[in-house]
Formats: sequence, C-alpha cells, structure tokens
Amino acid sequence: MAARLGIIAALGVMLLVAACAPRQQQPVPQAPPLPHGGALMIWPNRDPIQSACLNDLQATGAQFELIAQAEAGKNGCTLQNGVKLIRSSLNLNRPVELTCPMALRLVQFEQEVLLPEAQKTFGQPLAQLNHAGGFTCKTMTGNGKRISEHGHGRAIDIWGFTLDDGGRISVADHFRSRGREGTYLREMNRAACRYFSVVLGPNADSAHAKHFHWDIGQWKRCGA
Repeated sequence: MAARLGIIAALGVMLLVAACAPRQQQPVPQAPPLPHGGALMIWPNRDPIQSACLNDLQATGAQFELIAQAEAGKNGCTLQNGVKLIRSSLNLNRPVELTCPMALRLVQFEQEVLLPEAQKTFGQPLAQLNHAGGFTCKTMTGNGKRISEHGHGRAIDIWGFTLDDGGRISVADHFRSRGREGTYLREMNRAACRYFSVVLGPNADSAHAKHFHWDIGQWKRCGA
C-alpha cells in the first residue's frame, strides 16, 4: 500500500513539472519583405487597386507625390490615380504628371531595358530621362475630336537621355545616325512596343520626328 502511494505521488510530481515547463512555440510564418524594405501604405482617397499600384511604384524606389483625382471636364480630360513623378529610376529633366500605372510601366521599362542596354552600349549608365510632358489636355494628332492619351495621363513624350558623363542623346539629332546613339535609340523604341500600347517615333510620322510617344491606352500600334 505504501509502495502504491509512493508511485502515485511520483507520478503527480512528474505531471506538475511537465505542466510548468515552458512550451516550445511553433514558428509563425512571415510574409515576404517588400522590395527595397518598403512598407505597405494607406493611401488617402484611393481604392484597393489604386493603392496596390502606388505601393508597387513606391517599392521601385521612385519618388513621387499624389495628385488629387481630376473628374472629367468639359473637354473630356481626366487624371485618375495620378502622381507627380519627381524621380523614376533616373533623374528627370523636370517632374511629370502621369497615372500611377503609366508611371509604374515607365519605371519597369527603365530598369529592365533602358538602363542595362545603356550600360552595355556606352559602358556607363544613363543619368537622366528628358521628356516633353505627360498629362496635357489635348486631342490626338491628326484627330481633333478624340482626346489624346496625354489627356488622361497615360502617355509620355521622350526627346532624349543624358549619360552619366553628361553626354546627351536626342531623338532629333541621333535617331538617324549610324553611331551608337542612333542604334540605342532605335532599339529602345522598338523594345518599348513590348511594354506600351502605342509607340511612335520618327518612323511613324512627321509629328514624331523629334520625340518618342509611349502610352498605355486601349489602342495598339508599334510605330517604331
């Protein structure tokens, strides 16, 4: 009887020790970090789809400011989910107003095509993208009734680039040249057709003899 009581007491002590021992916690799954260590933001007056674009743009390292939503005016121009792009992957000759999706597409094209190809072609990086404007309320060239994609912030006009050593590459001066500058410009405008809906340049028409037009509108045309 005494032996039995001793066994029961020992079992009670073992159970008590087990109950007091710290429990080993299971690892908690962690969400993958955002690119560049960014944090998800709550963007005022933006729906989830618009906010997702703004977070993606922020993750690229681009610098931008929000623009108030512009309702359609009497001329039909609008700017929805607009940003003032201060710096893309490159310095800009001046800030440009675009929709977030257009700004994001531009930055992706820079990072995936423009920058690596410049390094390969010139042995140095691009330092600046030179543009002639983004959001501008105007009609399409050759069609005075239809609003241009510029009138919705979905287009940008590029007239050239500046290299890290200060050398300039311009569509007006170099597109037809046989040197590296001309080759680079022609290849980049052709490559833009994979990223943008409409791509125009000197090979498209005389209205684009001195600049490239890139947009993400509903129409498709590779006029490179």
